[in-house]
Amino acid sequence: MSRKDLIADPVDEASKVVPLGAPHAKIPLPRNLYGAEHLNSMGLDLSNEHRLASLSSALLASAHHTWRAAPMLEDNEIAVGVGRDVRNPADQRDLVGTVVEAMREHVSAALAHALAAASIWQVTPVEARADCLARAADLLEVQMHTLMGLVVREAGKSLPNAVAEIREAIDFLRYYSTQIRDEFSNDTHRPLGPVGCISPWNFPLAIFMGQVAAALAAGNTVLAKPAEQTPLIAAQAVRILREAGVPAGAVQLLPGNGETVGAALVADSRTRAVMFTGSTEVARLINKTLSERLDPDQADSADRRDGRPECDDR
Repeated sequence: MSRKDLIADPVDEASKVVPLGAPHAKIPLPRNLYGAEHLNSMGLDLSNEHRLASLSSALLASAHHTWRAAPMLEDNEIAVGVGRDVRNPADQRDLVGTVVEAMREHVSAALAHALAAASIWQVTPVEARADCLARAADLLEVQMHTLMGLVVREAGKSLPNAVAEIREAIDFLRYYSTQIRDEFSNDTHRPLGPVGCISPWNFPLAIFMGQVAAALAAGNTVLAKPAEQTPLIAAQAVRILREAGVPAGAVQLLPGNGETVGAALVADSRTRAVMFTGSTEVARLINKTLSERLDPDQADSADRRDGRPECDDR
């Protein structure tokens, strides 16, 4: 490249584009950032007054919606039990919804359903599984305004963070959908079986959906245990996945605390893998339980590693 090319007037160069103001052929629009692979998630311009007006209306409607979470098993959503209030962490006067938490018997029943559904979901054509995830991504986009209201109120996020949270969940779904279309085959990629997905409160939709989508994409059935602080977001995510075509037996929700639901899920021999994002302390407990259950001979070696887990800790 010559010196003349380097010091060319950018205005003169732009004026040569025909028609004037047309986008550069080598610079994709944000929506097409990933090329032919899949669409980028749609953002939301919070500086646009018209966008803010429509968002305000949706947030107001969301505030009047009765949000509810309960164990969502293959055969039904548990309606009985004492509901716990879920309040806005930024304003305790704001009642966001209620949650009926799972008991140990719900965990056992869900695992039985997951085992029964595993043989069907694992032989479902890869293309069909990918289509389910892609449809779920589209549904999240359609419901973005409503979901923003829920994310802000239940998780205490700001509006820009809520937009980013939902977009990341959409991107996870489209990413795994694309990955399995391109690289997976039911003949060569064997699923593990029922997988427990334990997600944190600080990314209640993005990490929750990322874990669940990855497990579903690979042909595993999922038992999702969200953080006890954010069950309402998780419940809506599972409803969206089921609406997108994921069988109820392939994705079940078990809201509740870690000592009851999480411990029962990890300890049960029918759980063949655990996806976890959270504290080092909990990671060590999960690692110890799995090492003793899946291979008793390795339990002592796990202890000798000073309790350091071989699992995700973010």
